Amino acid sequence: MDRPATRATPLLTIETLQVQFRGSPSRVLDGISFSLAAGETLALVGESGCGKSVTSLALMGLLPSAAQVLQGNIQFDGHALLQLSERQYADLRGQDIAMIFQEPMTSLNPALTLGEQIAEAVMRHQRVDKNQALAQALAILQQVQIPAPELRINAYPHQLSGGMRQRVMIAMALVNQPKLLIADEPTTALDVTIQAQILALLSRMQQHSGTAMLLITHDLGVVAEVADRVAVMYAGQIVEQGTVSELFNDPQHPYTIGLMGSMPSLASRQGKLATIPGALPLPADMPAGCRFATRCPFADHRCDQQRPPLTALGVLPGSHQVACFNAPLEQNFTLHPTVETMP
Repeated sequence: MDRPATRATPLLTIETLQVQFRGSPSRVLDGISFSLAAGETLALVGESGCGKSVTSLALMGLLPSAAQVLQGNIQFDGHALLQLSERQYADLRGQDIAMIFQEPMTSLNPALTLGEQIAEAVMRHQRVDKNQALAQALAILQQVQIPAPELRINAYPHQLSGGMRQRVMIAMALVNQPKLLIADEPTTALDVTIQAQILALLSRMQQHSGTAMLLITHDLGVVAEVADRVAVMYAGQIVEQGTVSELFNDPQHPYTIGLMGSMPSLASRQGKLATIPGALPLPADMPAGCRFATRCPFADHRCDQQRPPLTALGVLPGSHQVACFNAPLEQNFTLHPTVETMP
């Protein structure tokens, strides 16, 4: 899903955010910057351990006590989030910013019914009594297409299937009509058929409410289905970002190209799937320059010593950006890099 780029004032702007865990020799987030407009979907993509979930926790004000924000600014709808008190953040969280976590069974309270949990979120942020809150809970369960919602509202989480629990999580996140929804791997634990239903539901609910969505995923198929723009993360840094069509039709960072090459296809396969050699660098061995340099077939001496900045490639300022000294790659190389293949 690819909409025209918007020049409207962003709802969310993150600038040069740096986060480091106590005792770690390197930053888990190292100067990430991106923006998100109202009604837009931005997919944050990368392999496990790259910093996607830490980014979401920083946005929600839920970083663990061992994490420290060293630098950066997060602006959301006129609020400087890093300057808010815990009470101010709690008022914002669940009302204007909501999150769908990866595993519903660890997020839902097993001792409360679905209705009680959703109604609690409503009463925390709206001036309504319990009966009015339960009525809103029933209405949102109907909107997310829970079968027999008048019965399920009294059910407990363990009595639902995985797909229905995820629908309840979506209902809880959207019941207060937030301006920003953070979805952290919302379909990872679900089978393919249920994944498609959940993605369609998220898109439909988003279009109905006008909510912006930050979608955190490692699944490029999901990105192609629901996102407007994509930011690719590697080892705590954003290495490429642009519209879905820009990144899928003209990927420019070697890491993005590697991700695209590793995607399985329904078309007839010619040979084996490509893989990216090596592994994410350990915090103690983080390269001084480009963090992908040790795995990159195009790396040169600059990449070992200097960090490449995010540089615009497209005509529109801030549209297609890539952090690579050798981009555009087609102007500097014949694109046949050597890659390892699956056994």
